[in-house]
Amino acid sequence: MMQLWMDAASALPYSNRVCQSMVEALLRMADNDDLQLHIPALAWDWMKKRPLLSPTALARSWFGLGTCEHVVRIVRKLGDVELITSYLFVVWSELSSLTPDSYEAMLDLIRGELGGIGAVGHRADLIQRLDYVMSCIDEMSGLLLGLYGEFRMVLLEMDEEATKTLAGMSQSHHPFLSTNMRAQVVTPPSCVPFPFRAHSCV
Repeated sequence: MMQLWMDAASALPYSNRVCQSMVEALLRMADNDDLQLHIPALAWDWMKKRPLLSPTALARSWFGLGTCEHVVRIVRKLGDVELITSYLFVVWSELSSLTPDSYEAMLDLIRGELGGIGAVGHRADLIQRLDYVMSCIDEMSGLLLGLYGEFRMVLLEMDEEATKTLAGMSQSHHPFLSTNMRAQVVTPPSCVPFPFRAHSCV
């Protein structure tokens, strides 16, 4: 049944709306104990297109669409850094909800799967996403703003660690360190504090 659903969706002409619907359905299935084990592995490729979740879908999910702790763990078990980055990119929204458990699971996911020199591009994407989302959050939503700020700080700290590692490798003339890798990490995203501001995002 799941495979038929995916095949039918894949046969449709691609559009942002189709992709959005697929990812929202995928996150709901991942949040369902009876359905999550039957999700075809290729269905997760839709997540990598990074559609924005609809405000309606987010509003209908009391505990956050796709942000529950067990969904975070399912994504982590897939072991795909691009998917992990895309998943966080998608579910981090100014309308999302995070429980203490989901916050801790995401923090552990970031620290465990997005470290090192090779993940610098993935961290940059997520920092940029957080900058946008945090600019859309009203100051009254201080808790969510603070949690996203923690994620951003950890990502920046990991960039600093990668830069130090790169510097050490450069000093020892590491034979496997490419010029492109040096260029990617020498200049990490800005480490200045995020300028919290409240305004409406369209």
